[in-house]
Amino acid sequence: MGRFIEWSELCGVVCLASVSGLCFGGFVSVVFCKIEEEVAELPLVATSKDSQGQGYFQPLFSCIEKLLSFVHVKNLVLPLTSEAESIWTNKFGFNKMTEEEQNKFRNDYPLIIFQGTSILQKKVPKYRLVGKSAE
Repeated sequence: MGRFIEWSELCGVVCLASVSGLCFGGFVSVVFCKIEEEVAELPLVATSKDSQGQGYFQPLFSCIEKLLSFVHVKNLVLPLTSEAESIWTNKFGFNKMTEEEQNKFRNDYPLIIFQGTSILQKKVPKYRLVGKSAE
């Protein structure tokens, strides 16, 4: 059984999670980072070509959402190209930011933004710890 990890233990660094076929059946790599108290960014998700479109990322994304909720992140932002937009809006519930919202985020937060990308956002669902004993 795992334990709850405080963000201070991660020292504000970018986190890389790689999961092999043992757990999810495919190979998925994810980089995510908490950039402010209430905002996290998901700048990179990569799935091996043989595993694409088979749903291997969905359980990992659910775990990421829970982790972000436990450390009180309220918004998850995702810079991406237009080709990938429908996957994130249809399968994972992200919404496209308006130009005004994108400009505000670019000015307020140190996001990893590449030329030709737009930004999607999603409210992180609230989860609660169940069965946690008082210490």
